[in-house]
Amino acid sequence: MNVAIIGHQLSAWPLLQELQRASGAALAGCAISGPLLDQVAGRLPLRLTTAAEDALLQSELDTVVLALDDPEEILRLTRAAVQAERHVVVLLPLLTASPALVFELQLIADESRAAVIPVAGRWLLPDLPAAAMDLALPPADVRQLLLEMQFQGDSPESLAEATRTGLDVLSASGFPYSQVTCLDSAAPGGILLSRLITLGTQPEAELPLPPATLTLRPGPAAGGTLRAVYSTGEVREFQVGTADAAELLPRIRWYCEDRSRCQRWLDACSTTLELAEAAAKSLRRRRTVDVHFDAGTERSVFKSQMTAMGCGVLTWLLFSMVALLIAGQLLDLPDWFWQIARILWFTPVVLFLVAQFLLPLARDRSGPARLRR
Repeated sequence: MNVAIIGHQLSAWPLLQELQRASGAALAGCAISGPLLDQVAGRLPLRLTTAAEDALLQSELDTVVLALDDPEEILRLTRAAVQAERHVVVLLPLLTASPALVFELQLIADESRAAVIPVAGRWLLPDLPAAAMDLALPPADVRQLLLEMQFQGDSPESLAEATRTGLDVLSASGFPYSQVTCLDSAAPGGILLSRLITLGTQPEAELPLPPATLTLRPGPAAGGTLRAVYSTGEVREFQVGTADAAELLPRIRWYCEDRSRCQRWLDACSTTLELAEAAAKSLRRRRTVDVHFDAGTERSVFKSQMTAMGCGVLTWLLFSMVALLIAGQLLDLPDWFWQIARILWFTPVVLFLVAQFLLPLARDRSGPARLRR
């Protein structure tokens, strides 16, 4: 396996070290910059290229690793790499990755013979075998899932990584959760004490799922424990150790051997990012949110706004007419004043009727959200 690394994320540093140690794998020309280049300088012998396109054109290359933050650049280089029949490994950015990004990667993978593999979540757990995608949990017997994890550092990136990893471990149970509640507990100074994320289903669901709870706390070492509570009272534990770097090369090889494995992992990764996106939305709104929530098309939002405006216009007509009648009986004002008052009274109705003609012009943009190309 000949690998080229493109980007600046420090998340590629463990993979660089692994490639130096591994047998049967070699580093081709790399296009790295920023913090990653500073980390590598003087530690590893690398052949650097001036541009990402130069790294993709190497004849001996078969796998490209993208360690970038910009989703648009990730998609551009992924398309270029699969057109050159290179496998692509995407180290998903912590703050800018979204379900829309994975959706676009799925489309690219469907149109090519090469594998497109996003790296996140359970991929980074050293205790998980390369071929394992799900946890062996009998769904009929599980009553509750409890995951407690610690994360190092106080940066948004470390918290985002711990949140995404924890949610990915819970989604590895195979339960299709559809509701998320996220709450932060902070000290008076604003320092985060803990983050509590609860996964569940709608009350009217035909098949209620066992609730899952993720508790994140800052600590001296990353890692945690997943507890599955069964109806018999038995508790089964899974260690989630993230302190040591996971071996990524065996997993990359395993997924590259079969594109169907890659497709299943893309689906699983999309589910995790949907949960993470819903958790962020729940944190902002301070309430439980649905994972697959239709925020409304442009047409439906326009109709809702016009309905609210119509109610406002009717209220204005009623109260302003009463005010004009009362004023006409009590005040002796010139005729020009009453003419202006009648025009102002009826103007909102005219504007509302004109706005109704804009309704057919509102475009229906329903469908899955995509990144702007």
